[in-house]
Amino acid sequence: PAIMGCTSSSPANAEDLNATERVMNGRKGIDKTERIHTASERAKLAKRAQAPKDDVEHPPPKLNENGHLLAEEVVKRISGSVEAKEIVLGDIRSGKADDLIHVQYAVMTQRGYYPDNPHKQNQDEYFICPSKFGNGVGDAFFAVFDGHGDWGHDCARFAKKKLPACLAQNLKKARAALNAANLKKRGNSKPVPKDAFHPSSWPYLPEKEYEDACRQAYLQCNKAMHDDKAVKDSLSGTTAISVGFHAGRITVSNVGDSRCVLGYRTENDSTPMEEEKKEIGEEDFLSQSKNRKLSPGELIAIPLSEDQTPYRIDERERLKKSGARVMTIDQIDGLVPMDENRGVLDLGEDIDEEGDPPRVWCQDHKYPGTAFSRSLGDTVGEDIGVTAEPEIITKEITKGDEILVIASDGIFEFLTNQRVIDICSECDNPQQACANLLQASYEQWLHYELRTDDITCIVLFLKNGKPNDDEAVKKLMAINQRVKKVQASKKPRGGSMRQLEE
Repeated sequence: PAIMGCTSSSPANAEDLNATERVMNGRKGIDKTERIHTASERAKLAKRAQAPKDDVEHPPPKLNENGHLLAEEVVKRISGSVEAKEIVLGDIRSGKADDLIHVQYAVMTQRGYYPDNPHKQNQDEYFICPSKFGNGVGDAFFAVFDGHGDWGHDCARFAKKKLPACLAQNLKKARAALNAANLKKRGNSKPVPKDAFHPSSWPYLPEKEYEDACRQAYLQCNKAMHDDKAVKDSLSGTTAISVGFHAGRITVSNVGDSRCVLGYRTENDSTPMEEEKKEIGEEDFLSQSKNRKLSPGELIAIPLSEDQTPYRIDERERLKKSGARVMTIDQIDGLVPMDENRGVLDLGEDIDEEGDPPRVWCQDHKYPGTAFSRSLGDTVGEDIGVTAEPEIITKEITKGDEILVIASDGIFEFLTNQRVIDICSECDNPQQACANLLQASYEQWLHYELRTDDITCIVLFLKNGKPNDDEAVKKLMAINQRVKKVQASKKPRGGSMRQLEE
């Protein structure tokens, strides 16, 4: 079987037809959301490749002397916002200025380039509902989907339609039930307001109930994808990173390795990073932050999601308990010895330059080979622990929250969280930030690879007057701190895992 995506002209062991093919440019599994084909799927792909192509209707893209797309060809592959849009979210009904969240947003996507499949369609999708999501006044919903596998584009498009619909329905039901309960408490002694049954008057949901609605929506979408015979999701699926605005809060739900990062403006002398320095020691802190000193007023990157991959020890152990093998391609091909310490990486802080991530395999087969531990779809992987259960984080928006980035791994493959926020902070508006992120990530793909992944990002600039909640920020940072402590004690063997120079 072979990793889906770009491969070299011959497998590592040409005599072994079952050997896993190596991907080009020396990185194994360079598109970490691509996967292994079954024999039947490989036959279909071979037949498809032999079919006559209409080069007049679909001429090959123009390349330069290095084999890279010309600028005019890159532009053809980009779509999205031509200008930033402005909206007002939050608790609009309260009438208080500090309860309002002024938002500018934009979105852009760039179709990747695969030399062995130059016309491969963009498998990234995005969804934006900028106002009254689920009939909620001041509510909005943003999401990015990154499809993988032969039918990943179908899975991403299905999720784009189904997930928001499921969540909107769940929210309406939950808010209607809460409204009915509140009216019941009033009794018969008080008259019922005229607009009591209109959705615009329904109460906001508590944090837990909103999170429950999100969790249920992901599972409903996953089941619907399995049940839809038009969507072939046995060895295909999609990531899903979403952000819901509700009652002045944002709720981030995630399956896969797409990511949401917050740009937070520090105020006090003791920032979350300074607290980290005190906890783990000056020397470790400096080695992890590359001697970068923070001062009050600096914009720092706070991850609001964690990549769900076998790099995470908690996810790795969960997968193994479900019956999965967790191995890199080199390990499964016997090129390197088995080592549980191999493949520990702090994604978001470190860049995987080696390109041979730990993957999820069935016990006696070389599939599915996923480099993520959660997704929508992927029925084969679901049997060995690849789940659609999302991880969820909720945060109240305050004046320190200035930038929000929701993006596929096409952005984050070679850019750290902090670099992404820094790029956005140098821009006058979200549309410019999206364009600069696409350019920066595209240049890094060209530096490391002979092909480029699909790249998609939604950028929001936020303005709000509520005081910062330092304790809430410290809790969010502590999630990343725990990963760093594990990383410090278990370093990978072999290959370069250094951070990308910023």
